[in-house]
Amino acid sequence: MKKVLMIIGGVVLGFAVLFGIIFGIVSLTSRKMSCESSVGNITIMYNDDKLTGYAATGMSYDFDAQKEYAEQIGVEAYLDEFNDWFAKNAKGTCTRK
Repeated sequence: MKKVLMIIGGVVLGFAVLFGIIFGIVSLTSRKMSCESSVGNITIMYNDDKLTGYAATGMSYDFDAQKEYAEQIGVEAYLDEFNDWFAKNAKGTCTRK
């Protein structure tokens, strides 16, 4: 039984490390727009063509739907629109890095 638990733990740890590596690569190769407010914070990662990832605390974000919408209207237009939405609804500010 102990051996089975060690194998399961190793697999879980492996997935966690793999997720960390993938998230790190996406973070390092993408530009970012960080939005902060008292309601919650979100960082949207992107490149010229699409949204590449996000990190959020205190708020939810439907990445798949937003990614598709950004591809329809263009990333720059999406970021401008999201910035306006965030300022109005979360009473926060966004900065692009």
